[in-house]
Amino acid sequence: MAKNKSLSRLKKSLQIEPDKLDKFLDYYHSGKPLADTDMVMLERYRKAWSWYSLGRPFDSILAMLMKEYGLQERQCRYIIAEAVAIHGNINQVDRDGKKVASANFFRMVANMALMNGEWDAATRAWDKADHMDGLHEEETGGGWDPDAFSKPGKFVFINNVNVLQQHLKNQMEDDE
Repeated sequence: MAKNKSLSRLKKSLQIEPDKLDKFLDYYHSGKPLADTDMVMLERYRKAWSWYSLGRPFDSILAMLMKEYGLQERQCRYIIAEAVAIHGNINQVDRDGKKVASANFFRMVANMALMNGEWDAATRAWDKADHMDGLHEEETGGGWDPDAFSKPGKFVFINNVNVLQQHLKNQMEDDE
């Protein structure tokens, strides 16, 4: 449900018609066949996303798409944005991967320091690795807040049925 809302929000921000990306997502999800023009577009999305996932700068991806397909810059920007919408954003994944790699590096340094008998350096490196893994952070949201039960709740009683119907109508509009 939340994914559908975020996808519709993304479609509104990109100002694209609602069905444009759905056919590509259906192709990946359920294997529905695409028309030849859609396959050409999917190939452009794949190429843009592959360059993006390799870490190429945004401007160089624009230049390569413009050169290879003879498109305008605006069209290429849409292709990149839609490719990220279809295939996913790799920035957070890349950040998490670098975090794990750094933690493993500090563990390797700690093991090398232990082999050389440098106890202080080993302890500091292992502590940095634990910090990178988030072992020193306290867990938040791990249960009920006891202070929330010490305060009395606020209940409002209304005899007017129209107020209830209006509230339910507003709530239904918010859910949509």
